[in-house]
Amino acid sequence: MRFTLGFIVVLAGCSEANHLGNPLLLPVNAIGSAIENASYDRRRAAVKAWIVDHEAQMRAEGFEGPVTEALLESLPQGRRMQARQDLKQAAAFSDFSERATVIVMVLAG
Repeated sequence: MRFTLGFIVVLAGCSEANHLGNPLLLPVNAIGSAIENASYDRRRAAVKAWIVDHEAQMRAEGFEGPVTEALLESLPQGRRMQARQDLKQAAAFSDFSERATVIVMVLAG
């Protein structure tokens, strides 16, 4: 019992800067990371599904019309022009939907 209590006290006192942080918080941090990852994965899947469903319309409007704008409205205003340019460049590749998904997710910040 004393050893366990002493071990916990020593671990709790490990507050020096290091890449792991407080070892007692590792389980909590793992749960937080899992929740963040699940949220990101859901958002990414939704963005990719939207792109797949609307790719032909975006190409038809040359990535300048209302369909593309609907995709980009979740981005900060200052990043939309960059996203449009990146989408135009990505259009030349067969894996456009994957590239477009990465563009939107990265620029969403």
